[in-house]
Amino acid sequence: MKSTNVTAAKKYAKAMFEVLTDAKDLETGYADLIELRKVFVANPKLIDILDDIRVSDDQKKSLLAPITENASDFIKNFLKVVASYRRFPDIIAIIDQFQKLYEDDKKIVRAEVVSATKLDSDQQDRLAKAFEKRVGAAKVIFDTKVDKSLIGGIVIKSSDVIIDGSVKTRINKVKDLLLN
Repeated sequence: MKSTNVTAAKKYAKAMFEVLTDAKDLETGYADLIELRKVFVANPKLIDILDDIRVSDDQKKSLLAPITENASDFIKNFLKVVASYRRFPDIIAIIDQFQKLYEDDKKIVRAEVVSATKLDSDQQDRLAKAFEKRVGAAKVIFDTKVDKSLIGGIVIKSSDVIIDGSVKTRINKVKDLLLN
């Protein structure tokens, strides 16, 4: 995505965040946007069709009808604005930027956890609680992966923190010390 599109996505997201915050409807709006994002991620061709100038406005409205049928006024207005400014190619980025604002506001941190073996839910819960304290988050959402090359331990990466407690790194540090 071009930087101008990222800038536009940030502006749209900030405006939506402010509107929903002022209306005291942030939680509902967030949930609606996440559901809307799922629709467009699952149907990427829909974005192309809705952005195509060869497709009439009536055809676009009929394509959006199943989405807007039970949607909130906020979602209906959001889609109207996106359509009128031809921002459908940026709709997922707009929602992603909104999600970042929402998570920053709610002190939610996303992190990737790489471990040598699969972590069970109890281990993930304990790790999340410890990481929440470490970074001052209200909630941590982990994306877990297994990498047997770590030998043991874990590596946690979030946007601004990396904690490497893997055996592989420890071995490499000892190796460097011995060679230097």
